[in-house]
Amino acid sequence: MTKKVTRVPSEGKIKCCCAIERWIASCVDVKRLFGDGISLARCPFSPSRLMTESKAGRCERARGANRCRNGEISFHPLSENPSSSHHLIYFITGNPGLISYYHTFFQTLHGLLSSSPASISNIYHIHGQSLAGFEDDATNPLVTTPYSLSDQISLSLSTLQRLRIPAGPKKSQPYTSVILIGHSVGSYILLELINRLRKPSSPLNIKAGILLFPTVTHIAQSPSGVKISTLFKIPDFPRRASFVARNLVSLVPRAALRWLVGLVTGMPDEAAEITTGFLRSRMGIWQALHMARDEMKQITEDRWDENIWGVEHEDVDHKYRVPKLVFYFGEKDHWVADHTRDALIAARGRGEEETKSSKPIMLIDGNGVDHGFCIRHSESIAEKVKVWIDDIMLE
Repeated sequence: MTKKVTRVPSEGKIKCCCAIERWIASCVDVKRLFGDGISLARCPFSPSRLMTESKAGRCERARGANRCRNGEISFHPLSENPSSSHHLIYFITGNPGLISYYHTFFQTLHGLLSSSPASISNIYHIHGQSLAGFEDDATNPLVTTPYSLSDQISLSLSTLQRLRIPAGPKKSQPYTSVILIGHSVGSYILLELINRLRKPSSPLNIKAGILLFPTVTHIAQSPSGVKISTLFKIPDFPRRASFVARNLVSLVPRAALRWLVGLVTGMPDEAAEITTGFLRSRMGIWQALHMARDEMKQITEDRWDENIWGVEHEDVDHKYRVPKLVFYFGEKDHWVADHTRDALIAARGRGEEETKSSKPIMLIDGNGVDHGFCIRHSESIAEKVKVWIDDIMLE
C-alpha cells in the first residue's frame, strides 16, 4: 500500500538560518558566539503593546490575559460563559530551549484562534516555557550542572499535569482537552509525554499532537548530527566548549556582541537579541551541548508502539483513543536525514487509502522553511497549525 506523503506546495525558496543550531553543529566559528541579550524580566512582546510590569519582574498585557514571566509565555483568554469548553495548547521548545524565540508564533496563533467563529464556544489557552537550564534563574543559583533529556521530559510532564483553567466560572478545573505542539527535540518529548499519559485513568485528555520539524529517530545520522557526534567524542566536550565560549563572549562589550550576532547570523533584531542573551547566560551553552549529546545517544530507533502510532483500522470500542498526530517535516532539514524521515513515513505514516486509520498524518514542507522556523517563518507555520487545530476539533 502506498503511503500518502504530502509535500506542501512551494511558495518560493526562502533561506532561513537557525544560527544557534548551526553553531552547535560546527563549534568552530568563534564569531557565532558573540552576542548580548535580554533578561526574562523583560517581556519578549513588542514594547509598543500596552503592558504593565510588576515588581517581581512579571509583565503582562493590561487586560491580564497574556503574560510572560520566569521563562514562560501564556495566553489565557477570559470567558465568563459557563458552557464554554477550555482547551490547552501546550508547547515544547527545541534546543536551545528558549521560549522567547517563539513569541511571534504564539501571538499569531492566538490571534488566529481568537478570531475564529468557534472561539465563542471553544476557548484556547496557550502555554509554553523554556526548557530547564536555559534561563538564568536568580531564585535557584545553586543549580550547577545541566539537565538531561530525561530530566526535561519529567519536568515538562510535571508542568503539564499541574496546569488548570486560571480564571472564570471553571477556574481551577482541568482543561477539556490538551493539544501538544513540539518543535525539533520538543517533538520527541511530546511523544514521550503521550506515552506516559496514555492510561485510560489519566485525568488529562490528550486530544492531539502537532510535531514541527520533528527529530524523533536517528538524529545522529542527520548532517548536523554527524558533525556534532564527532565533537562529542572529545571527553567532557559540552563543559569544556561552554567554558571557552563564555570566556570569549565575556571579552566583547554588550553593544558589539549584539551587533556581531546580527551581522554573522543575519537574524532579525529580536531573534538576535534573544540569541545573544543565551550566549551570555550562566549555563545556556553548556545546557544546549549537554542536552544535544543526550539527543545523539537516545534519539535512535523508533521506540513507540501502536498506542502512540495508531493502527490502520481504528477500533471504535477501544478503551484508549490514540491522539491524532500531525508531523510536519522539512524538505532539506539539517537535523533530520532524508532517508530516516522517509523510512519513518513509510513505516508509520497514514496510507493513501487508510480513511479509517488512526495513524499519523505526515507532511513535508515545500516552502523552503528551515528547521528553525521560529526565526523567520513563525506566521506561516502558525497559519498551518491553526488549520490543523480546526480539523482536530471537528473530529
